[in-house]
Amino acid sequence: MITWQDVKKSMEALGIKDGDSVIIHSSFKSLGETEHGADTVVKGLQAAVGESGTVVFPTLCQKDWDHVYENWTLDAESDVGYLTNYFRKLPEALRSDQATHSVAAIGKQAEYITSTHGETGKRYGIFGDTPFSSDSPWEKMYELNTKVILLGVEAVKTTFRHYAEYCYMERLLKIAEKSPEYETLKAQVWCYDRWREKGVWVHINSEYIQKMLEAEGNVHYGKCGDASLIMFSSKDFVDMCTKMLESQNYDALFQAEWACYKQSKVWIEKVLAIGQ
Repeated sequence: MITWQDVKKSMEALGIKDGDSVIIHSSFKSLGETEHGADTVVKGLQAAVGESGTVVFPTLCQKDWDHVYENWTLDAESDVGYLTNYFRKLPEALRSDQATHSVAAIGKQAEYITSTHGETGKRYGIFGDTPFSSDSPWEKMYELNTKVILLGVEAVKTTFRHYAEYCYMERLLKIAEKSPEYETLKAQVWCYDRWREKGVWVHINSEYIQKMLEAEGNVHYGKCGDASLIMFSSKDFVDMCTKMLESQNYDALFQAEWACYKQSKVWIEKVLAIGQ
């Protein structure tokens, strides 16, 4: 039977300390039996970061993908696990106002993290232009060096990979602006408005990034009940994504099953040539 004290100790063993901000990607059932259900997990996390820390959960909405923007409300169900829905409904939780990649937060930085999401600094891309904008929780959490905790799930669940993808594509599109073919090049990018057409995108393999971070000693492992724990900093993760993108080692970095892999490599190389 897992208690909140057990959750706190497991987080501290990972390296979580007072004042940290943490985002948790989770499988509640992976823990096994908990003393008071989801409340045990939340209480333990809050105790680990203390009053000066912040706990964040992703509250993504993607099952009704074709209509997600038109049906969005702040009370929309999260698609990414039981804990995320429990957490977002807590009276003290604040949630960012964005249809596909919102987060909910409790703690010192909660208002700052969730207060804006896609109002300014929009970035063109696969999920729409607001999810990973420069005023989004994802950019704020990156700046805060929020620690990413994978509770019973693998690295593929790391949403920060999409933040890194958006930032890199933004840089490529700025280079493409120098070309008379800019509108054509932009039209080839995979975007929400043409979701079913599929197009160019830098789809990062999170497991590969985890291995690169592990080689540098920047991944920490642990256990909580029956659940495996993985922890790394958001800044380390995103910076490694950027480093690997800039190395152009696409065969290792991109997911092999990705339908537009070859098309995207050609597009990227063409854009980079414009900037030379």
